[in-house]
Amino acid sequence: MTHPRPRWRRAAVALVAVLLTASGCVTTADVVPSPSSASPTPHDFTVATTERPTALDPVAVTDSMSTTLVSALFQRLLTLDEGKTALHPDAATDCIFVSPVQYRCNLKANLTFSNGHALTSSDVRFSIARALRLGVAGSSARQLDALSTMDTPDPRTIDFNLSWPDNQFGYALAEPAASIVDEEVYDPDAIRSPSDLPVGSGPFWISASFQDKLYLRAQTGYIGYTPPASDFIVLKFYPDSGSLEDAMKTGQVDVVWRGLSGAALKRLDGQIAASKDKLTDSGFKRLTAAGQRVHLLLWSVTSAYRLDATLRTAISAALQDDRTLDSVIPRGVEGHISAFKLGGVASIPPLTGERPRLTLSYASQVTGELEMARSIRDRIEASAGVSVQVVADTPTADLVLSNYKAWNVTPIAWLQPYRTAALPGSADKIASLEKLYRSTQDQATRESALSELQAQAAVDAIVLPISQEDDDMFVAAVVKTHEPMYGPGYQLALWALGLS
Repeated sequence: MTHPRPRWRRAAVALVAVLLTASGCVTTADVVPSPSSASPTPHDFTVATTERPTALDPVAVTDSMSTTLVSALFQRLLTLDEGKTALHPDAATDCIFVSPVQYRCNLKANLTFSNGHALTSSDVRFSIARALRLGVAGSSARQLDALSTMDTPDPRTIDFNLSWPDNQFGYALAEPAASIVDEEVYDPDAIRSPSDLPVGSGPFWISASFQDKLYLRAQTGYIGYTPPASDFIVLKFYPDSGSLEDAMKTGQVDVVWRGLSGAALKRLDGQIAASKDKLTDSGFKRLTAAGQRVHLLLWSVTSAYRLDATLRTAISAALQDDRTLDSVIPRGVEGHISAFKLGGVASIPPLTGERPRLTLSYASQVTGELEMARSIRDRIEASAGVSVQVVADTPTADLVLSNYKAWNVTPIAWLQPYRTAALPGSADKIASLEKLYRSTQDQATRESALSELQAQAAVDAIVLPISQEDDDMFVAAVVKTHEPMYGPGYQLALWALGLS
């Protein structure tokens, strides 16, 4: 039985977005609950970064900063604490397997979207079906593969009927693509334009959007796992490390998430070491998420060179001496094994024929990526006899340097870049091992499947681990962080930041 709900209507949206072309600002109409209509000042609580979101529609989220925003603006049925695998109810009161192939979730009472619409099981069904229908490459929709059909017997109950038993299905419901959107606002067949502000039920809603900043307000009546510690946040995007460091010196920002160069970090660490209070000269303390910054080098599925096994092996071997991460699954994550060689003398197979000329893309807005891309380029050219041109923001380049954060700390989430881009000769084996891991309850079998997947990833060499380093956040002395301090995959948790 399916609970009826009015069909999606493009004209019947309660949230009105106005594009002010002169100022480059998008604001919401007053129908959205607002604690204040006053314009923010430079002294408002400000979180700063150099990384910008690329999407605010949950189905299109593929990067870390977009995940950060979507996690703050939308709810999912379930969520996780950073570094943990225990699922917690968010929009749901509980989710349980009522049979090996049926997963039932019950919604909390009185859930509403930021436009005042009630959130019901029909919205959940719409949101999940939409994510699967649009199937954006690189999104977490791939984690919902086991889902067959959905039933909504009443406004607060949804049954997920699976094609096969999937012990990872709860995690799929905690990931960005499973965010709940208002079916009366979102187009079921198209990604929502960035000029149309999001409509969610999360801890925050966006009251205004400018080219270099977003104004986020706490959502009145939010009912979920991550209540906001601050009523109002300015999320400001800086062009580079230098401007970000200057903003810290002049007291324009309260929290800095990433964006600082290696040289800036050394300067600030020196100040902290010399301070009896362990603060920078401008009064910031450094919070470290150990081992939570991971770089991978991905072969693009569009590359004409991708199927050349000798070339893939040569490039992997050329990076062996510089590599600090030895598997697609990072150290500290369940099931990690050492699959790729680290250090030592690399055995690089000779290449024949015309010299390969590859392109290598990096994310221009992420501090330090250009330098890393050029270092990788230099190593490949020196060791493998290949020419590599470094280009910015080109996903169709032969190789793509990825500053990767998994949706959460489960091994399946970390394996996604490899699982979803399998080589023709390995695809069946990878799919079989993944399904075995996701369907078995035997721990030894799970560990064996994970080991085989990582070993095969090293053989295929289409996703190359590069490095695993600490992530950095600086907070002013007046800032108090709340638990959980990070998102499920150690993304920035805006709800955890507030003034003490």
